[in-house]
Amino acid sequence: MDHWDEIRMFLAVAKGGTVRAAANALDVNHATIIRAIGRLEQKLGAKLFDKLATGYRLTDAGSDIVELAAQMAATSAQIEARIFGRDQNVSGPLRFTLPVSFATDLLMPTLAEFKTRYPDIALEVLSSISVVDLGKREADVALRVVIGNGTPPDNLYGMRLCAFHVAYYVSRTVAAAGSSAYSAWLLGPDEVAPADWVPGDDMRMAATPVRFTEMRSQFEAARAGMGIALLPCFLGDADQALVRVSGSPVKHIGDVWLLTHGDTRRTKRVRLLCDAVRELIRDNADRLAGHVHDR
Repeated sequence: MDHWDEIRMFLAVAKGGTVRAAANALDVNHATIIRAIGRLEQKLGAKLFDKLATGYRLTDAGSDIVELAAQMAATSAQIEARIFGRDQNVSGPLRFTLPVSFATDLLMPTLAEFKTRYPDIALEVLSSISVVDLGKREADVALRVVIGNGTPPDNLYGMRLCAFHVAYYVSRTVAAAGSSAYSAWLLGPDEVAPADWVPGDDMRMAATPVRFTEMRSQFEAARAGMGIALLPCFLGDADQALVRVSGSPVKHIGDVWLLTHGDTRRTKRVRLLCDAVRELIRDNADRLAGHVHDR
């Protein structure tokens, strides 16, 4: 993030009076605003705000520069608008990275509709959980699950869309068989069997787990009756071959974020894709949070 964005965020806090108001106005997360103000104060060697119970108040130093900052922001906006106007065609390359399961089991109809509506956009879908560098244009838009209470890097523009939950699933056939058949834990490379919860007496677990390099294979193994897998709720709940293991917990492991880079987020094709993805994810927020599972 460069000083132009820091100035813009300084002005947003000065105008809104709180970090929340600034974050909402600029469509970024709170941590991004706080870090930007901290960097600007460090660069200038002056405290720009007093933090009060009611919000942020400009110090004398902050008041001295707010008008100049507004002039700088206006000039920056004119430059951005001049360049931005050159890239508003609904055409050109557009790289979108997202987890495999989101692509195959949630977003594919939306992506198909997007491509039909905008045939001149050269859409490239990178289905992977691997980290890509949006700043180096390895992708233009990223849909990611940010684990725990983390936030995206502050050089990205991020929007939290909804909570993301996982639960334990087993095939209906295995669940119906109960203790007459063994089940195995179906784990990823670094996963361990849960220590705070075990299946009830109606299900016998094998002594050793079965491991897979990626989640999609765990999902298919659970469907095939091999054992119990920890799966995204939106994936497990939608499959008629699977049921949640009786008495098992539902876990909030993080939040779904839509990410773009400052240099590309305002191009029309990026905005169009973000709008489509944001609408779809918000429409499915209950599924992603594990609230819809009665089938």
